[in-house]
Amino acid sequence: MTSVLNVDTIADKAGTGPVGLTKQSAAKAWAHIAAGGASLPDSFNFSSIDDDGTGEYGLNYTSAMGSANYSANGTITFNHTSGANNVRVVLTESKSTSSIEIDSGYTNSSGVYIAYDIETNASVTVQGDLA
Repeated sequence: MTSVLNVDTIADKAGTGPVGLTKQSAAKAWAHIAAGGASLPDSFNFSSIDDDGTGEYGLNYTSAMGSANYSANGTITFNHTSGANNVRVVLTESKSTSSIEIDSGYTNSSGVYIAYDIETNASVTVQGDLA
């Protein structure tokens, strides 16, 4: 027999906050970064983005992380076609409890990393504990 549960809100026992995850983890921050890195069309727990130079971006948290020992990963899509074997990358340059600095680019056919502005889009996901 199947059941359906329809609710508007699930709150903690006191009714004042979210429920706790037991032996589970959810992303503490994620962002979709627009072409050129100028904006965050969609994000969670990021308040703003800084353009720090060619292919370099700073993402600022709305709620701080508990420490800088969190995990972050990213993906990038862009239309760069120079060289037959481009590997597109998002690198974590540095992390703090209040922000993360990322670099975007590609490796050319010789395996040399080239910083490159985001042409299409990129995304970043952060796993860890909030402060």
